[in-house]
Amino acid sequence: MQQRARAMTAYQTAALTVTPARAIVMLYDGAVQRLQQAGRAITEGRIEERYRLVGKAHAIVHGLQCQLDFAAGGEVALLLDRYYAYLLHRMTQINVRNDPAICDEVIARLRDMRASWAAIAETGNAAPAPPPVQADHRPIVQLG
Repeated sequence: MQQRARAMTAYQTAALTVTPARAIVMLYDGAVQRLQQAGRAITEGRIEERYRLVGKAHAIVHGLQCQLDFAAGGEVALLLDRYYAYLLHRMTQINVRNDPAICDEVIARLRDMRASWAAIAETGNAAPAPPPVQADHRPIVQLG
């Protein structure tokens, strides 16, 4: 019981002292982890587990999208909104198509943006450069 209380105290302290950029990195990590687990669930035929895990990743990304400040963020906020909308659409496609390749695509996109936020968390600079987007508002995939 005492160990649990210490763990809870440590968690609460961390939650109060983490920077906003670091919190965003942690959220990206959580979404990536859930999608990795969902990909494994697909290959192992655990459909209900896949659905639950994709739902958790979806909730994380939707939460990030809902926190965008369009008044202060200007064009960057608009581009991030489109980026998050695209990711949410692709996560829906994971459940519709039951395709681990879509999991891999979304994970790669999340990791790219996570790297930008991690750099911000380390340096304390402003918002990351938004991902490049095509005319149809889908982020441009840069392979290799």
